[in-house]
Amino acid sequence: MKQVILNVPESQFAFFMKLVRALDFVEIEESAKANDGLSSEQKETWENIKAGFQEMEMVDKGLITSRPIQFLLNEVEN
Repeated sequence: MKQVILNVPESQFAFFMKLVRALDFVEIEESAKANDGLSSEQKETWENIKAGFQEMEMVDKGLITSRPIQFLLNEVEN
């Protein structure tokens, strides 16, 4: 099997991956995880950030509700 390395603009990446995944003869190897070189503290922060984005997506889909930012600020003050 041959390998090809491509650089695809971020704005076209989702379309490109959809196109490539439609080809039954292409095997996709995911690139190394972004957090492989991080310290344990950095990994924890990265996981918290990812969880926040997942929650944001769930709010956008109406699966969960969000709270106004003032509630968070009040918790931080106390």
